[in-house]
Amino acid sequence: MDKINLLIVDDSISILSSLSKILELSGYEVDIAHNGSEALRKLQNKTFDLVICDIEMPGITGLDFLKKVRDNYGDSIDVILMTGYLDQDYFIKAIRLGASDFIQKPIDANNIIRAIESTIQRKKEHNNVREFYRHLDKTDLTIIINPAHFSKYSISKVFAQSLQSNFKLPPDLLNEILICIDEMVYNAFIHGTLKLKPSERFLSRQGFQDLLTDKLTDPQIANRRIRFSFVIDAVNGMLEMEVEDDGDGFEHELWLKGLEDNPGREVLEYGRGISLLFHLSDSMKFSKQGRCLRIKKDISGYLTDAIFPS
Repeated sequence: MDKINLLIVDDSISILSSLSKILELSGYEVDIAHNGSEALRKLQNKTFDLVICDIEMPGITGLDFLKKVRDNYGDSIDVILMTGYLDQDYFIKAIRLGASDFIQKPIDANNIIRAIESTIQRKKEHNNVREFYRHLDKTDLTIIINPAHFSKYSISKVFAQSLQSNFKLPPDLLNEILICIDEMVYNAFIHGTLKLKPSERFLSRQGFQDLLTDKLTDPQIANRRIRFSFVIDAVNGMLEMEVEDDGDGFEHELWLKGLEDNPGREVLEYGRGISLLFHLSDSMKFSKQGRCLRIKKDISGYLTDAIFPS
């Protein structure tokens, strides 16, 4: 088995020396950096599986270093932070920045080896999940959204996290998918669930929130649901997304004909959202009197290891 490559970052020469010896004796390949700047340079020139970094360093602190690693390398490099004390604010910031684990100083050899083994094992399990997705013929996810909680969350951000964790989508394709998700679900909420008039959709933020609160006190509206499904069909090279609401629908055939006859026209009543979907998809179809919208996108040109990583 190939050795695990570790980079230790600390401004203390004695800690670098002692940790290096311990970890080399434990079978790891070890390199050292005396500060954050040197560590960042080494990351540019060599691939490391894991970085063990002190939090309290002059210049670039451990938190600064962690942020730069996440900005430049995403989650491909795990970072374990070492600290003499773990202030709550430091801890929260480090968690939000994606720290893999924490080691308390003075360093105990058994503790740091356990932390390294645990972090490497988590990465292997994560890669196994990606390998699982790589060999699926079809991925199908359906969610049902309660309108009372819709405004608290960004559906596209929820999907962005899942897609980025399990697939490596090219930025242009990912961006188009997220735009489609937002527009489909938002339109279902505004038109199908709430049945807002054009004038109500252009209220101030607070005015809209007050209107939303008022409408959701109506049991008929509060009991409506939005169903959204997302399918990657690897066999046929197709991405499909469908949204269905419990509203009354609309004259979708007339609207679609107008858009097909004049794709560049402004559509005021139903906004630019559906126009965006029309242009971003390869196929767009309404059903159930306009309450259900399904779009398809050909992704056969993307179905490589870029999406299903090995």
